[in-house]
Amino acid sequence: METTQTTETPVDTLYHELDELRAHNAARKTEISTLRRQIDDTADKRDQLNAEVKRLSGEVKSLKEKRDSLNARVKELKLKRDELRAQAAEKRKTLSKLLEQTRQMSEQLQGNMSELSHQIKSLEWYIQTNPLAPKTERSIIGKISALEANLAKHKGLKNVKDKLLQLRIEVGALRIKAQSTHEELTSVAEESEKMHKAMQDLAKTLIEKKREADTKHSEFLEQNQMRREVVDKFRESLERIEQIRTKIGEAKESPRLKGEQVKSKYKEAATEKMRTGGKLSFEEFQALMEDSLSDSDKD
Repeated sequence: METTQTTETPVDTLYHELDELRAHNAARKTEISTLRRQIDDTADKRDQLNAEVKRLSGEVKSLKEKRDSLNARVKELKLKRDELRAQAAEKRKTLSKLLEQTRQMSEQLQGNMSELSHQIKSLEWYIQTNPLAPKTERSIIGKISALEANLAKHKGLKNVKDKLLQLRIEVGALRIKAQSTHEELTSVAEESEKMHKAMQDLAKTLIEKKREADTKHSEFLEQNQMRREVVDKFRESLERIEQIRTKIGEAKESPRLKGEQVKSKYKEAATEKMRTGGKLSFEEFQALMEDSLSDSDKD
């Protein structure tokens, strides 16, 4: 039993390559389309993440501004509280000095202002209503002067005590203001701390979203690069397909041209031998006859 072996011609090889290129390009078209959808989807997700990053960034900035404003207020309140405490401390020092002065003055005083005033009035009335010897009058006037001096000390002590009372009131008021300022300071500081924590939590979310957005952008660039590479291969294949088509056309045209050239040579040789009376070869005779038949067909 005989087996028939077929030999693949160069044209067959070109057709085979052409089929492979067309199949690859069909697959590449599908891949390009798929990559385009993936790129669009990735770009949408990236843009959404970037929008979220922008929104979170604005919120973080707003929280930071509020926190900084609260911190500035805390600083102001600390200064105010410390100033009030310093004023109160200074007044307490003055208060201590006055208390010591009061103690010393009290030790030097005798009786009380009411008794002293009564004694002075009685002695003055006595002088005015009774005839007195000069010596006796001078003695009584001396007593009145001593009583008035003692009374003046009592009045001085009263003024000091009045100052003490005023100082105590002022110190109390300063203490209350300082305490109130401290409470406000504490409240504002707590609010600032809450704002700071909220800002930190939001900043963590922002960092994570920014990382996701960057990852999506890298994915977007990678997909774009993949698509460009596939498109480049697709274009290269198209160019190769065009080259193959040209080669196939040239391969089909070549045998016909060669046959025409050979026939033309036989015809020329036959015509020359007919003119000179030479003997025609079979090929020359056939070329001449084919040419004559072609002319008859035309007629």
